[in-house]
Amino acid sequence: MWPIFSIRLGVNVLEKFKKFKFTKSDRIKSKKGFQLVYSSGRSVVDALSVIYVLTSNGEKAKIGLAVGKKLGPAVMRNRIKRMMREVFRVRKHELKPGVNIIWVARKKLVAADYNTYDRVFMRLAKRAGLLN
Repeated sequence: MWPIFSIRLGVNVLEKFKKFKFTKSDRIKSKKGFQLVYSSGRSVVDALSVIYVLTSNGEKAKIGLAVGKKLGPAVMRNRIKRMMREVFRVRKHELKPGVNIIWVARKKLVAADYNTYDRVFMRLAKRAGLLN
């Protein structure tokens, strides 16, 4: 089915969807990467979350997600991380290339819906000067 799909839509349409992928290269996963952003980057604070930003020479924006155990059980923390990942996946093409972001959730973000996550991320990104 996939080859038929790509033949019908054409290569150009499929190339447009590639910018919305969330790959391993879009993540900050190591403790060293997190510590570098925490220590050398700057922070932007909101009532619902905090982002730490460090510019680098990379060609794409990267994100690390931090959700503490105080926010609830594992199911709740994983839901929060899924929502944060989805917002970044959809909005990453609007960010400047070569920025490393750590997004830290706060307690008030637990009960929020997707639109709130999106609004919070875009407000913090704008205040941090991350938007193109």
